[in-house]
Amino acid sequence: MDKRIIVVTGTPGTGKTTLARALAAMISANHVDVPALVEEEGLSLGVDEARGAKIVDLRRVRRRISELAEKAGGTLVVSSHVPDVAFRSEVEAVLVLRLDPRELKRRLEALGWPAGKVRENVASEALGSCLEDAVRYYGEGKVRELDVTGLEVEEAARRLHSLIRGGRGSSVDWLSKAEVDEELAKLLASL
Repeated sequence: MDKRIIVVTGTPGTGKTTLARALAAMISANHVDVPALVEEEGLSLGVDEARGAKIVDLRRVRRRISELAEKAGGTLVVSSHVPDVAFRSEVEAVLVLRLDPRELKRRLEALGWPAGKVRENVASEALGSCLEDAVRYYGEGKVRELDVTGLEVEEAARRLHSLIRGGRGSSVDWLSKAEVDEELAKLLASL
């Protein structure tokens, strides 16, 4: 059976797991949250002490995602802040969630994240790091981005579904927006 994998990625706090679950339900697919999978199945190489994060064993994760896609017998929606968690040849689409850095900062602070991790992730979003990583690994043809700022879960999931079917996504450039948005410019300058 053909494997059909859809990767939902983005900076931590953009809503990947929530939206991947909603999308999976909408298209009658299975969902796998990679951080939970790594934790449950011990698919890490250890801990990066400086960043306080697990080092994902991508080789083992990719094999496991492939196995789960085979078992799913249809579509598998995968959520992960690390975009390159599946074999290129098995991925139909990579959906990169984007979120206004101000909202991302609010969300991460509300979750009690340390100030340094908040700054790191807000800067990552402002620079489009997840998008860049996804394009580098999968190629532009499979990658689409969606600005989820202000969208309810159902609406965001509908738009993601549209992207899978070839719809147009967003084109997000927070640095250019900061040139005309003083509040955003101040936030980005503080990083």
